[in-house]
Amino acid sequence: MSKPSKSRPRPGRRTASKTPSPRTRLIQQAEERAERLTTLSQLTRLITSATDSDAVFRGIAEAASTLLKAKMAYVWIDAGGERLHEAGSYWADARLATRAPATIVPVSRKGSLSADVLQSRRPEYVEDVQRDPRWLNPVLAREADLHACIAQPLLHQERAVGALIVAFGQRGAFTPEERNLCGLLADQAAIAIVNARLYEETERRRRESELLAAVVRTINTSLDLSTVLQRIAEGARGVCQSDMSFVALRDPSTDSVEFRHWPGAQYEGYRSMRIAPGQGAAGHVLANGRPFRTDRYLEDPRISPTFTTIAREEGMRAYMAVPIKIEEGVEGFLAVSNRDDRILTDRDEHILLGLADHAAVAIGNARLFTDSAARRHEAEALAELGSAITSSLDLQKILSFVVDRACALLGTQRSAVALLNAGEPGSPFGFQASRGMSRGFPAGMRPRHPRDGTTPAAIAQRRPVWSADLLNDPDFDLAPATRAAVEAEGYRAVLSTPLLVADRVLGALVTYRDDVGPFSQRQVELLQAFATQAALALENARLFEDSERRRRESEVLADVSRALTVSLDVEAVLRRITDGAKELARSDLALIGFREDDEEPVTVRYAVGARDMPARPNLIEPGKGLGGRALLTGRPCRTDDYPNDASFDKVYLHRARANETVAAMAVPIKSADRAIGLIYVANRSPRPFTDHDEAVLSRLADEAAIALRNAQLFARERESERRYRTLVEGSIQGIHIHRNWVTLFVNSTFARMLGYESVSDLIGIDSRRWIALAELPRLEGYLAARRRGEAVPSQYESQAVRKDGSLVWFDIQVSAILWANEPAIQSTVLDITERKRAEEALRQSEAQLRQAQKMEAVGRLAGGVAHDFNNLLTVITGRTELLLLRLTADDPRRRDIELVKKTADRAASLTQQLLAFSRKQMLQPRVLDLNDVVANMAQMLKPLIGETIELITVLDPTLGRVKADPAQIEQIILNLAVNARDAMPQGGRLSIETADVELDTDFVDAHPGSSLGPHAMFRVRDTGIGMSPEVQAHVFEPFFTTKGVGKGTGLGLATVYGIVKQHDGYVRLESALGAGTAVSIYLSRVSAPVHRSATVETVPPVRASGTVLVVEDEGELRSLATEVLGIAGYSVLSAGGPNEALQVARGHTGPIHLLLTDVVMPEMSGRDLADRLAPARPEMKVLYMSGYTDDAIVHHGVLDPRTVLLTKPFTPDALTRMVAEVMNR
Repeated sequence: MSKPSKSRPRPGRRTASKTPSPRTRLIQQAEERAERLTTLSQLTRLITSATDSDAVFRGIAEAASTLLKAKMAYVWIDAGGERLHEAGSYWADARLATRAPATIVPVSRKGSLSADVLQSRRPEYVEDVQRDPRWLNPVLAREADLHACIAQPLLHQERAVGALIVAFGQRGAFTPEERNLCGLLADQAAIAIVNARLYEETERRRRESELLAAVVRTINTSLDLSTVLQRIAEGARGVCQSDMSFVALRDPSTDSVEFRHWPGAQYEGYRSMRIAPGQGAAGHVLANGRPFRTDRYLEDPRISPTFTTIAREEGMRAYMAVPIKIEEGVEGFLAVSNRDDRILTDRDEHILLGLADHAAVAIGNARLFTDSAARRHEAEALAELGSAITSSLDLQKILSFVVDRACALLGTQRSAVALLNAGEPGSPFGFQASRGMSRGFPAGMRPRHPRDGTTPAAIAQRRPVWSADLLNDPDFDLAPATRAAVEAEGYRAVLSTPLLVADRVLGALVTYRDDVGPFSQRQVELLQAFATQAALALENARLFEDSERRRRESEVLADVSRALTVSLDVEAVLRRITDGAKELARSDLALIGFREDDEEPVTVRYAVGARDMPARPNLIEPGKGLGGRALLTGRPCRTDDYPNDASFDKVYLHRARANETVAAMAVPIKSADRAIGLIYVANRSPRPFTDHDEAVLSRLADEAAIALRNAQLFARERESERRYRTLVEGSIQGIHIHRNWVTLFVNSTFARMLGYESVSDLIGIDSRRWIALAELPRLEGYLAARRRGEAVPSQYESQAVRKDGSLVWFDIQVSAILWANEPAIQSTVLDITERKRAEEALRQSEAQLRQAQKMEAVGRLAGGVAHDFNNLLTVITGRTELLLLRLTADDPRRRDIELVKKTADRAASLTQQLLAFSRKQMLQPRVLDLNDVVANMAQMLKPLIGETIELITVLDPTLGRVKADPAQIEQIILNLAVNARDAMPQGGRLSIETADVELDTDFVDAHPGSSLGPHAMFRVRDTGIGMSPEVQAHVFEPFFTTKGVGKGTGLGLATVYGIVKQHDGYVRLESALGAGTAVSIYLSRVSAPVHRSATVETVPPVRASGTVLVVEDEGELRSLATEVLGIAGYSVLSAGGPNEALQVARGHTGPIHLLLTDVVMPEMSGRDLADRLAPARPEMKVLYMSGYTDDAIVHHGVLDPRTVLLTKPFTPDALTRMVAEVMNR
């Protein structure tokens, strides 16, 4: 329902209206009855048609609040629990409605107003709920200022089903009509509650049927146990209308249950929670196999404190759990819980038991499916591995495949493959591939003896070995490093199976679990069968890899040798050697360095695969670290565990750790028995380097030693050439050399300056091709003078033409040189285009600032002049009007006097334009639509501009609103239209358009005086003669005109400028000779609605009376005002200044009805004078007069509130009318 459209005074509120007439009261009563009937009709339709009970109850509350003119109304329902529950509410004040939910709580059956009326079945009428202890929420009553209340029981067939509470502010006794109306609403509410219960019961039974059907469908169509259990949990929550539900299953290994799904619950710990039989409510279900139900979970003595803590965090109240049984064994439980007082019924228990039976069926189906799928999966994995043996010979792919399939086959999270180092009996094994392990896993796993874990034991015993808890298994003796590695990885149970081929052990296949527990015999047999096939695949791949490796070694050595003999580029040589070393040794990292002297350290020149190289030179000093020992001894060195190898010092350990180095090898590069360099390789895994790796790298080092010396010799020669080219090509200055204007040389910088990609585009080209035409005579003169031996500038600025035709500024330094033993001219060029642009932008900004300062100064001068003129013109116009009143219509002197008055009126008009320019005029701004202003002005402009000019308006229908003085906006349009007309003597087109614009930073930066944000714009455009830039620079200055003598005042655009500035707007002029002129006005948009002025009737003046004190420092003006007011019938006191006015007021014993005072006076302002007189004469009214705005009574041209101002110049008629208006207020 919606609130009635008409607003009525609330009961208890005082209104400012007068006592209504009997006829008015009858009309109001009829309207109120019609309103009540309409509301009751709407409520009846809502009750009979709505299926949303919440909407019905809120509609009842809204109807009660609306019809009874109450502050709020609540509908409470008796749901059968210990408390009454809110069904719907309505607040007349929406602001209170937002705070009410935080304070409204269920009402107790005992000691509450609702409970009392339910028990007595009679309504109660409370005078003040704040003093009634049965109103259980005094905080809300105080906040909402609730006092009077009607508490009405809701009865259906003599049975109480709820209560209607309607609260008011302070008021008198309730009328019989109000009581009957509340009873009628209560009957409607009772019917709605019964209907809602019937509908909800029907809906619940339908949902139950749909849920059971959906669960059966899910069980029949899905073999995913998690999906089925999730559906059952959600269904239990939905059908029981509970806040949360839970489903948990038993873990066979621990006999405790773990939660699987908990929709609606908020506690984060269910994922890791385990419940043993007998613990908590669910534990009782697990222990005795019977349902558990409680309406007060937190108060139930059967619940331990641990579970009540969780329940308190969840907000649990009612709770029910039923067992999930399979063959009389409890496999888990299904539970629901509520956070409110709604109890769980026998029907809820019946539904949960049915769902639990379906869950048991799903569990049995899932177990059968899981076992069948596992066996199929095992067979497929073994078959897939057999296929991999014949389809791939890539060792790494097979290793990755084996560890992945081992996890999938056994259902574990981690696995690894350890391989013995072939060809090196007795050497330790290394982990070559893993899944689910950390990146540092292989480095820490270096078994020291056969009992140092399951893997060395399985390799030594040639049979599967497992441990349920490796860290605490007495059958194993873990070395400290192994124990630390196991703890770091976090696994506990391990199963290792040897990889055997023809009684030869290749290594072991290992799988891991994070929990403690044994491996089944089936898992052991399955992994053993998998390892047998994996061993064959690995052996084939290993044999193939060895063959491929030897072939590749030959190719790489030949390729390196060929590269070393044909290339003298040192960097290319070093790069090729390092890449070859990394490939041949199959390492993760490789680097190369060399030195000049035997005592010097080796400087690393190139590295590949390194993760952390120092910014400063990377040095390897003789005798320090692995590389240093190779330099010192002249022999290769290697280690399988660099970080932990005590035979090497740890000077460079930080580098090794940064690169995660484990195994490393260094081979010296020797020349004439001198170690002149070093090849260094390293692995991040424990895979050790072999004798074969050492031999291959030694051959590579011999090849490198032969070529390095030749490369160094060539490098010295090339370095010399490189230095020269670096100086030229790397210079930020352009270099150009020509002879007789023909280009002989340019560097790439000069080519880029002119927009060319290659220097070859300019070689042989006549240099005058890119010299600006305006500069060519001057530069040709310089060259001719230089040939004659005359003095010419050696440095100058000049413009050049880029390839794309754009101009660029150069600063050029010229010198005579020899090129190929012949004279030539060299120019060193610096691009100064940006500097030139900045200088031009600075000049423009300074010009704009000077123009703004000049306009401001002229405006202040014009405002001051206009102020003095207004005083003079007021006297002139006033005296001429008084003279005309004294002369007869045929008096010959009238013509001269009327001419004086007409001239004074013209002067007053000019003065107003000066005030507009100087931003000193009075504004009457209001929110308006510029489209309306333009449309109204269009009809007036047509006869003004003539028939030869076409007037077009293009108005934006979605134009935003602005706050402005409509008369001043019309003045702007009028002035611009007149200027446009005068610019089109032969006719043309005048268009006025409006649009919304958003002024951004770019616009504001380019147009000083404008402001950021949304603006409404109107533009006046003509097709006239246009203006030159020189004219545009002065158009806004007062008295500047291009029209003939007597044809213009020069104030039209100055007035436009002043009005726009006083409105905090921006005016933009765009014009060109022969192309017309466009003047755009930008005013800030506002969001307020358009203000529509009311029509004011003109009241003819009447003969007045009263005493007026006139204060004006201009004697003639004071005399005029005194005389005019005296003629009008007022008693006039006059003073020439504020101090005199104070004396006159003190000496006058009678009342002073009005103070007529100038605003700006020497001794004090008019406002200050009024404030001084106010304490002694509080009834005195004030009328100010001024010729321009002043901060004493106005701000930014807008009058202060409650201030009345008579603007100068004024006529005697305007003076008497304004005085009469103020006196009559």
